[in-house]
Amino acid sequence: MDPTQLDDGFERQFFEYVLDVTVLANAVQQQASLAILSDANFEWWWTKASRTSALLKLLMRESASSRAFIATTASVTSGAPAFNGINIDNWAGTAVAGAAWPLAVPYEMPASRSYEFLFTDTSGVNNVVELVLSGFKLWPRPKGN
Repeated sequence: MDPTQLDDGFERQFFEYVLDVTVLANAVQQQASLAILSDANFEWWWTKASRTSALLKLLMRESASSRAFIATTASVTSGAPAFNGINIDNWAGTAVAGAAWPLAVPYEMPASRSYEFLFTDTSGVNNVVELVLSGFKLWPRPKGN
C-alpha cells in the first residue's frame, strides 16, 4: 500500500486543552468556556476529567452555533426536572482511574471557536473540576514536503 494515500496534508502536534472551574454548590447550568487558539485547528481524540464529586452533570455546546454535543430525546413533561446533562463520569474517563476515553471518530475543532460547558452540581458543596481535551494541533504541511 502506498503510504502517501494516508497523508491528509497535516503535521500533528500533541496538545491538550484544559478547563479548570469551581462549580458552585447546587449550581444549575453554571457556564464555563473553552476557546480554541487561533493558530491551528484542533483534532480532539481523548477526554479526561477530574472532580471532587461525581455528583455533577454536564452539557457541552459550540458557542457560535449553539450546536449541542449532549442532548436528550426524552420529552420534558410538566413538573419534570429540566435536562441538565449527563453525569460527568459518563462523559469522560477519570484521570484518577487512568481511563481517558477515546472518541470513536476524532472531532476537528476549528481555530478560534469557543465551546461552552454547563455544569449542574447535586453534591451540595463546591466541586473543583478539570476537563482535558487531548489531541493534536493540525499544522498544514507546506506543499512539496
